[in-house]
Amino acid sequence: MAEAEAPADPPPRRRRRRPLWIAAQVIIGLGLGAAITEWAFAARDDHAFPHANFYLADPELGVRLEPGAEMRFRLHDNPISTIHVNQEGFRGGEWPAAGGADEVIVVGDSQVFGLGVDDDATFSAKLAEKTGRSVINGGVPTYGPAEYLATARALLEERGAKTVVVALNFVNDPFELDRPNRERHAVWDGWAVRAETAPAELTEFPGRRWLMSRSHAVYALRRWLHDQGRGRAPEGESVTPMDLGTPSEGDLGDLVGRSKEAHAAADAEVEEAERALGISRERLELLPDEIEGKRQDLDRVLLRAYDLHRSFDLEDRRVARAEPGDIVIDTHAEASRSAPVTAALIREAARNRRRALKELLKREAKDGTHEAGDLVKAEGDLQAERQRLLAELAAGAPPPTRPPSIFREYLAELKALCDQHGAALVVVALPIDVQVDPAEWAKYGIADAPDMAESLILIDDLIADARELGLRAVDATPALRAAEPGAFLDGDIHMTAKGHAALADALADALAAPIVPPLRPPALGLPAGRSFAPARDEWSADDDLMVRGSSAAGCLAQIEREWLRVQCHREKLKDRLLAVEVLEGATPATMALRTEDTLSLLTPMTVGQSITARFRWKSAVRDLEVRWPEDEEGKPHFAGAFVEVADPPDLDPALAPPPEATAAAADPMCLLHILITREVRCVDPDTRWFGERLPEGCRSACINVFGDRGLLGACEAAFPEREASARLSCVQNDPLFAPPCPEGQVHAFASNRCFAACDPDHPCAEGTCTPWQGGGVCL
Repeated sequence: MAEAEAPADPPPRRRRRRPLWIAAQVIIGLGLGAAITEWAFAARDDHAFPHANFYLADPELGVRLEPGAEMRFRLHDNPISTIHVNQEGFRGGEWPAAGGADEVIVVGDSQVFGLGVDDDATFSAKLAEKTGRSVINGGVPTYGPAEYLATARALLEERGAKTVVVALNFVNDPFELDRPNRERHAVWDGWAVRAETAPAELTEFPGRRWLMSRSHAVYALRRWLHDQGRGRAPEGESVTPMDLGTPSEGDLGDLVGRSKEAHAAADAEVEEAERALGISRERLELLPDEIEGKRQDLDRVLLRAYDLHRSFDLEDRRVARAEPGDIVIDTHAEASRSAPVTAALIREAARNRRRALKELLKREAKDGTHEAGDLVKAEGDLQAERQRLLAELAAGAPPPTRPPSIFREYLAELKALCDQHGAALVVVALPIDVQVDPAEWAKYGIADAPDMAESLILIDDLIADARELGLRAVDATPALRAAEPGAFLDGDIHMTAKGHAALADALADALAAPIVPPLRPPALGLPAGRSFAPARDEWSADDDLMVRGSSAAGCLAQIEREWLRVQCHREKLKDRLLAVEVLEGATPATMALRTEDTLSLLTPMTVGQSITARFRWKSAVRDLEVRWPEDEEGKPHFAGAFVEVADPPDLDPALAPPPEATAAAADPMCLLHILITREVRCVDPDTRWFGERLPEGCRSACINVFGDRGLLGACEAAFPEREASARLSCVQNDPLFAPPCPEGQVHAFASNRCFAACDPDHPCAEGTCTPWQGGGVCL
């Protein structure tokens, strides 16, 4: 019988299954543990991350958003918000079809994107609700000015919108202006990180993207490792807006410092200009005495040359340098000379002086001497210097040149892009939270808060640049300040839903308002070829004009540069002076004045422009007709005549003089003139006296007065009682004594009156906007 076979060994396969089962159990256990861990950390975080985790790399923009991405987001202890990215790769729901003419494109960074608030709480969404317009939220976290420009260009080309809003964020945009995002950020497993901290290469494995970007447990681990590697910050220390920027970019303090230095340099230039003007003013005050000295030296040369001739004797010299009021006498004495005779004597003496000087200059040219010629040239040079200094002082120191903001060139480039596409550009200046409210420092654990008031100069400069470029500009500071407390997230710089809503309201108001560029006021001073009215001491009988009928009218006409002056005096005591009015050719600088002693006209002339002025006496009315055409050689040729008006219209009641019994004593123009000039009128023209009291037969007179009576109130307010000379110069349109103008008004047309500035965008409330010196004034 054969032996029984021994049983076979169990299959080795069953022994191999046990390690696999154990491995499977381990894997299942680890997976279950990982899932529980993930669930625990996700539950702890409420399934929210404090950073966006849906970035894709972009070679031009640095990063872009993953289309269709969605996440829950929370910063610190702020409420959780939900973020959706549409298929276009931007925040919010899907966009409507392109082509809406009223569509608004908003570009910016995380403030525009709306980190910390829901899709429908961003100011873009609120703006759409308020205006009923389609609003595209083109904000992307990490972007800077260069990316705003690129985004605006792409969206304008794609959608053809007619409004672009750029929100410039003072947290970081000033530091990112010249540094594109591709140099600042890189994408690491869906996160946007600083380029300098990104790894050089990554080890790819299945599920890495989800694990590294969506796992709360992995995020917690990486965050723990990061904190361990850098060491914990000292207790109480936190990142604040002042810590933003890099050593190479600087920080907000550096920007403020540079801006203040630029403004200080501009102010220093103005101070230097004002110092130079002070020197010019001192020089100008000395010139009248120097000019008079040259005239006296020339008179002595003339007298010495003609001491044996009656054509220019001492009496001629005295009369030729006089004015009618210096020797005019009252007509109530039978033996006295009348005013017309006196004026004629002055004209004759002046002619004799000019004739003598002309002969002397010819003799010197023949003899090779230059004494009189040098004096004439010296006086002319002094007069030219006087006019140059006067024009320089009237123009004043240039206003401080506001330094451009760091965004000036950028705004111009963005505006050019919008202009190319027919779109309007709106600039929003977004301040830092601590610029809006110092109380925001508390959330960073800083008790001794820095004063941010000086940093607001950066926002002011940006808004000013935008408006100078003709753009709508919104300073978000007032709106956000009104929304405080609660306009910003706790422990963070981003706006809350309340802050977004406040900004949307301000932006909606700006979009509804018309674009009104800032008013460009006229430049100070006068156009080339024009001058200010000659001062009192510049008039001389040497300037007498031949005006037909002037002697019969008792008038003296003179011209100095382009200025015409006419003085008509009271010929008879009973023949009362009534009025002088300019019918044709008046300018804002024309000064027509009536007193008891004179009718005075002082007005600038323009070649080719006619002037007609009506002079009224109780017994007669005469029109002065002045023509100043060019002759065949292109030189102005003066012609004037007094023409009696046979049947004049009635005098405008507004020009009627006050009762004669009170006029002289109550006329402030005369009182001011007499106080400064001490002009008198005597029965005997040879009367001489010393001291304050006038001799018998003499009285104070207001004969050679001229000025603008309408300036009396402003000049009295500008110059106190003790400054009578300044007040008289003020009413005589001396630009060095011009009264200050209210805001929005300027001096113009060689007049000390104030005129409202205007331009096509700022029309006149009254009158017509008249071009003047690069701007306009209301006449």
